[in-house]
Amino acid sequence: MRSNYATNTENGSAAKPQQYFEGNRKGEVNELKILVKNTLNEKDDKKKREVVKKVIAYMTLGIDVSKLFPEMCMASYTNDLVQKKMIYLYLTTYAEQNKDMAFMAISTFQKDCKHNDPKIRGFALRNLCSLRFSGAIEFLMPAIKEALSDIDAYVRKTAIMGCVKVFYMQPEQLNNIEDSLYKMISDNDPLVIINAIHALNEILASEGGMALSKKMVDYLLGRLKEFNEWGQATILDELAKYSPKDDKEMFNIMNLLEERLKHSCSAIVLGVIKVFMNFTKNKPQIYEQVITRVKLPLVTLASISEGNFEIMYTILCHIKYITSKGYNSVFASDYKSFYCRVDEPTYIKLLKLEILSLIACDFNLGDMLNELGEYVTDVDQEISKKSIQALGSIAIRLPDLATAIVKQLSSFVTLQDYITNEVILVFRDILRKDPKHIKDCLEIIQSDNITDSNSKIALIYILGQFGQQIPLAPYILETYIGASESVDLKQTLLTSCLKVFFVRAPEMHQVLGKLFYSIIKNENEDIDLKDRAAFYYRALHSNPNEVKQLWQYSIKVDKFLEETIINKEALLFEFNSLSVIYEKNVNKFIKPMEYFNNLRNKELQDLNQEQQQTKTNTIQEQTSDVIENPQSQPYHQTNDLLEISDQSQQQQAYLSIDSFIVNYSIDADNFENMWTNLNDGATFTRMLVRNDIANEASMEQLFKQYRLYNIAAGEEDNVLKMYFYGSHQCQVFFEFEINKNLSTVILNTRSEIEDQAYLASKYVEDFLKQVRLIE
Repeated sequence: MRSNYATNTENGSAAKPQQYFEGNRKGEVNELKILVKNTLNEKDDKKKREVVKKVIAYMTLGIDVSKLFPEMCMASYTNDLVQKKMIYLYLTTYAEQNKDMAFMAISTFQKDCKHNDPKIRGFALRNLCSLRFSGAIEFLMPAIKEALSDIDAYVRKTAIMGCVKVFYMQPEQLNNIEDSLYKMISDNDPLVIINAIHALNEILASEGGMALSKKMVDYLLGRLKEFNEWGQATILDELAKYSPKDDKEMFNIMNLLEERLKHSCSAIVLGVIKVFMNFTKNKPQIYEQVITRVKLPLVTLASISEGNFEIMYTILCHIKYITSKGYNSVFASDYKSFYCRVDEPTYIKLLKLEILSLIACDFNLGDMLNELGEYVTDVDQEISKKSIQALGSIAIRLPDLATAIVKQLSSFVTLQDYITNEVILVFRDILRKDPKHIKDCLEIIQSDNITDSNSKIALIYILGQFGQQIPLAPYILETYIGASESVDLKQTLLTSCLKVFFVRAPEMHQVLGKLFYSIIKNENEDIDLKDRAAFYYRALHSNPNEVKQLWQYSIKVDKFLEETIINKEALLFEFNSLSVIYEKNVNKFIKPMEYFNNLRNKELQDLNQEQQQTKTNTIQEQTSDVIENPQSQPYHQTNDLLEISDQSQQQQAYLSIDSFIVNYSIDADNFENMWTNLNDGATFTRMLVRNDIANEASMEQLFKQYRLYNIAAGEEDNVLKMYFYGSHQCQVFFEFEINKNLSTVILNTRSEIEDQAYLASKYVEDFLKQVRLIE
């Protein structure tokens, strides 16, 4: 086989390219071992590369080539970096499976950490740091400490990242490495400095990250231009955490950074703006001047980023964030910069429409209305609807200018149905804020082009609130009686018919009676709707005057609750972060480190249990073989002396029954309020295994045994839905559903602390598996 291989390689380009992933040749592992051994003294690096490639190909196919470990360690005695990379991949793959192999790999890496080539030194150290078991730490730390003072920057940079890996494996082994990392900030190489900053922020995360002094700030600012763009962005992010001692120091730093506002990199510009905003957040007058100063760089960046729409979207999100904080007038004069272009994707256009609705004012409204009116007829329905919503937002925000907007919206009644549907939704909000515009809305309200369910609900709401001013209100409402519509629509219809009845009783008397009959006599109707209709019917029969007084109230709204919530949350967003993009507080989409530690510990525990089970099964099989054949010698397996994790990592990362409070109690209103306000947590769907206990009584008793208590339950069409709650270090809430038609079990879990929802969900899943309800 060796001669054939040599012939093929000598033929050069005439030979067919070797197919490393062809076939599954397990029988050739021994031949491959001989081939590797024979090429150890080969001087041609290309030939040796081909052999190593073949080993990696076998390994990639899932063939066990661990027999070649000693030969591959010997093959690592080469200066060819390509071979080194492949050999290191092999060594790190098989090192954790056997103690002797692991120490051979560690010895190889230690040897190469002292190689003359700095690239090989750094690469060997990086692979040494990638060995994920506790036995490697005692060999890793001396190599890291020596590499921190290496003459080559690449090796020092790799050593710094090695410190972070050790921190996540065994932080107690670092032995105050922070002092060495702080010294690395004065390194000559900019990349080493940036790595040191990142490492300190990771290691000192519990203390708020790297500590900044005035001397360090001056040093970093003095060398700022030496760093690449991402290095400058990192330093600016650190400067944003610094608090100047006085105004003089603050202005000195801002003056030094002002020229960075002209940079073409959006990360640097946003980083400088974040520094300015954090420095002046407690100085309103200076803060407003800062917003005015950064307007031009932001608008310019948004304009020059037309070819890169992702960056453009990021810039526009930050502009929207600034305008939503009450500084919309700053961008009002540049409103044309936010007009949509034909070649822009939909998500950019939608965001620009939101910005336009925020910066609209009396002097730019005329031109803006014409532009938005053009967007209404766009072929993209999403853009068309968003344009109508933008017009509605402007009318609500600027009530003195709302009349012109309402008239323009009314002119869209002859256009497509989806436009009419959206206009009705906008009119509902405008009329809630300012009822005086009802006369300008009559034409579209009495239109028969309304097809969407939500738009129908909005129309019925308007008819109920302004029934006395809309001539055809009773007759339009009558058309919806008996129709196959959603329960929400029927609820709104019932309420609106009552309101119109109290102002136009003769016309509504027969209509209301017809509605009561269609709801109450319908056996398939929603039970809540039937109860409400019956209640209204008895109340009107008993004392209609008292019922009428209950409906007489003012409907004018000064400020919508949604606007208040958005404004409060916007103040918590951190500039130049994902908070601005997602429009969420950081703790709603970034989970704490403890959550990932719990997951890692649970994975390690499952892995240990699986390995233990495998060893038990092996011992049982060996015992069975000895019983069947007493003359055969038992096989004694050597225990793996390498520890996968410490005892601390084997602690339970899940909840137990003792975690929950016994007989914990809350009322239904509190449960409903918490369930509505909490974000979605963890969800799982499993197959239903047994039906004998899939009933309300059995489930309530089962959950109660595990200290989770039922607050509401109901079953319809073989679908059982129950709500449970419990409490340990925080409250947890569950929506539990058994669908016998589909043979599925669904659990939705929410918690005050989001990462606890996952643990609580696993807790329920475990005891449901114990009783064999799910698999």
